[in-house]
Amino acid sequence: MKKFERIIEYLFYLFIFLLPWQTRLIWQDAYLNGFVWEYGRFSLYGTQLLLWLILFCYLVWLFTSRHLEKLNFQQVLRRLKNLSVFTYWLIIVFILVSGLSLFWSLNTDLAYYRWFILVQAITMMAMVLMFDFKLEKIAVAWVAAAAIQGVFGIWQFFAQFVPANKWFGLALHLPTVPGSIILQTNVERWLRAYGALPHPNILGGFLVIAVMFLLYLSFIAQRRSQRIFVLVSLLSIIPALFFTFSRSAWIAIIVSLIVLGFWLFKRREHLWNQTFLKMFLLTCLMVIILGFNLRGPLLTRLTGDQDLEVASIYLRMAFTEQAFKLIQDNPWGGVGIGNYTLGVYQKINGSWPGYYYQPVHNIYLLVLAETGILGAIIFYSIIFLLIWSRLLKFFYKKVVGIPTKSGFLLRNKADGATSTSHLQGMIVFLCLVSILIISLFDHYFWSLEFGVLIFWLILGLNLKRLR
Repeated sequence: MKKFERIIEYLFYLFIFLLPWQTRLIWQDAYLNGFVWEYGRFSLYGTQLLLWLILFCYLVWLFTSRHLEKLNFQQVLRRLKNLSVFTYWLIIVFILVSGLSLFWSLNTDLAYYRWFILVQAITMMAMVLMFDFKLEKIAVAWVAAAAIQGVFGIWQFFAQFVPANKWFGLALHLPTVPGSIILQTNVERWLRAYGALPHPNILGGFLVIAVMFLLYLSFIAQRRSQRIFVLVSLLSIIPALFFTFSRSAWIAIIVSLIVLGFWLFKRREHLWNQTFLKMFLLTCLMVIILGFNLRGPLLTRLTGDQDLEVASIYLRMAFTEQAFKLIQDNPWGGVGIGNYTLGVYQKINGSWPGYYYQPVHNIYLLVLAETGILGAIIFYSIIFLLIWSRLLKFFYKKVVGIPTKSGFLLRNKADGATSTSHLQGMIVFLCLVSILIISLFDHYFWSLEFGVLIFWLILGLNLKRLR
């Protein structure tokens, strides 16, 4: 059984490592007004097959190793007093409420497909809660994947070219090809870095989480090879994050670094503070050098005063207006999970080319529009309870019962293991904070399988810290 557990464990680390590669079979294509409609496509991803294998092995392990408990109703009620258990069951209710939207969705097949992706991701989250995955190894797999994506993204930016390759899930992108995500200054067009992902903003979000995990690895690195891995990864991830020109990712990383710096300062862990300062200064140095040499594109992105930037802002405003219109017309049940863009097409504007139909760039509005008021309230409650309980965990050793003060603002000298545990908790918490910040400005953590998997994986890692 131990060997079987190790197979599951390392298959999961492999899954994380391969997650950015979007190799897929589009088994049902979709078009609106003669143009490809991405959010109506049915796809089977290579990483999805690997995840199914892992989940199957996990279920076999779960039933053969007798990890399931038989509980009566009173025992279930008593356990609900624990915030982590209550939040977990709230997630189960959210699955059921989201599934109810199948009955009134505009396209039942599309709703079934999107609901399956949600169930798949939450099943993975349940596995993360139950199985003894090591955060250090998850971090290594994530950072290694991000470093490769970083090198690829840096090459793309300097080559101004993304090659097409169906086996790696890559589409052709050039500054002159319509549909490519570019920056346009007064005199130049710059292709932003994609990595192996379908949009630079998505690469940016993936790299932000990688930076958090990279900082964790830098704090616990002891051997020379580990420190070299951290340094090399930083030198590829930070420039690639810059070359995505993703403002939401930049905001998320700035907020997360400020919070982490404050937390480390209050803990007065000398070695951690020293490591953080070195990493922070090296990051700032790279950003300053890149910003000085690419001040034209950088200023364009920050000021948003060029035609393409202005058009992008107006388009996002239009998406937001569409979201409020759909919410107003379908307040209780929503238009159905995965049916947002179809709702815009059928109810608001049916004349756009297919590629123009995008979800609103805010998942909190998107969840409300697709699942209705009840689904949104449950979703918001899950996030609120998790954030509140995680913050409480930093102030107190116990979330339930009589609290005793601990090391968020007071130094805890109990032992190194306790300090490392607090560090792990803060890192995964900042990963979640980064996702929630990005979700104010983008939709892929709800609308794309890659984003859905990341969202529930990070949420599961945070929920596990409360157990």
